[in-house]
Amino acid sequence: MNSHLNIFKSYTNKNRTYQLENDLTRALAISLQEDALFFHEIFKEILKGTNFYNQLFESLDTETNVIIDIQKRASQISDFDHIFAISLSESEISEFWEQTYNRNYDPICDLVIQINNIVLVFEAKRDNVNCTAQLYNQILNITNKEIQPQEFTKENYGKVITAFDFNWSRLMAIAVKVSSFEKTMNSQNRFLSDFIQLVKQHNFRWLPEPSISALQPINTRAITRRIESTIEEVSKRDEFTKLNYNDRLGFEIFKDWAKEILFWVKDNGNLGASIYPGNTKRQGYSLFAKNPEFNESLKILGNEYPINYSYHIKFTSFQKFFQGIWFNESQLKKSLYTKENFHKYTGRKKRGKDWTEIEQLFNESLDFNWKEKCAWENSMISSGRNQFDMSFGYEVHIEIPFQKLKELDQNQSDLTNLINLVIEIFNEFNNNLFKS
Repeated sequence: MNSHLNIFKSYTNKNRTYQLENDLTRALAISLQEDALFFHEIFKEILKGTNFYNQLFESLDTETNVIIDIQKRASQISDFDHIFAISLSESEISEFWEQTYNRNYDPICDLVIQINNIVLVFEAKRDNVNCTAQLYNQILNITNKEIQPQEFTKENYGKVITAFDFNWSRLMAIAVKVSSFEKTMNSQNRFLSDFIQLVKQHNFRWLPEPSISALQPINTRAITRRIESTIEEVSKRDEFTKLNYNDRLGFEIFKDWAKEILFWVKDNGNLGASIYPGNTKRQGYSLFAKNPEFNESLKILGNEYPINYSYHIKFTSFQKFFQGIWFNESQLKKSLYTKENFHKYTGRKKRGKDWTEIEQLFNESLDFNWKEKCAWENSMISSGRNQFDMSFGYEVHIEIPFQKLKELDQNQSDLTNLINLVIEIFNEFNNNLFKS
């Protein structure tokens, strides 16, 4: 799925930085509203250590009403017995009752949740801003419009008001656990997963994401998440465009002979980086202007990494891939990828003479059962197709060992070394893949 279709991501997001606080709050509110398990875990965490949770839910006969609002004025909040004043920021909440911001007015609260006679008031910040004073003043104005500020003390209202520090990291740890559980049960909630993605795009540090140095090579999902965060950070630079597909991780590359650089984590924890020159016939025109030769290695952060490549003949119909043949140099009887063969055999091929010529070419060139590899009989001959498009391409990749990733990524809050690694891989693929 195209990541532009994230429920919470505005198409003009880059021009709406000032709106980010409201975007995050709205996304959180909708996710709580649309995912009962997520709401339950957040609510239970806030009420932990009190008797309110049992009072609300210990009986099947208890009537419980939930109202979730954003941008609600303090004057609209009433009929409550207890208020939880919740700070949602990178900054830790200060001592609530020591605040002195005493101003009588009608402030707007970011997020308000009322469950029967209990009210949760969230003040959200998109960065490391301490919002305790602002939250204190909101609660002052909610509690009683008639009191004098000097009367708003812990002695007078401490039993009615509970201050709670719910920083983004703490909240996102719960969100990730819930989403992971839902995924395990094949019931992943789209709202919650899109909310997590929105937060990650803003600040990867808010998610429970250990550095690779703290991981084992078999923990490929956690390593992949770390690489995803790196890609996200790199894509914030103007010269990099992230691929907007959920099933592919990488960048666009604006070459005549290729359009994507992909990153993936192998079962042994190594990082693979791939490019696919000649993936379409249009790309092949540039590639086969002269017979392409790959360099033996690429230099990344001072180390040489061997280039591995294989051949990939791709078959498409109506611009959609449906079959292919992968092979390496040792499986060739004679050279196949030549300028002459490219111009003669690739492109649109009609049933009949074209297909017969292709069979003859492959029989003469390939030293394996190529028909079995691409299900030639079922995919072509007996398929009812009258034509297909064929391209001569390559799958080229390098591999960064897991041990190197561990050396580079030692600090959970610092992606600098991984960012440099990814940028160098991109630049080497972009500039030094072929022999001059």
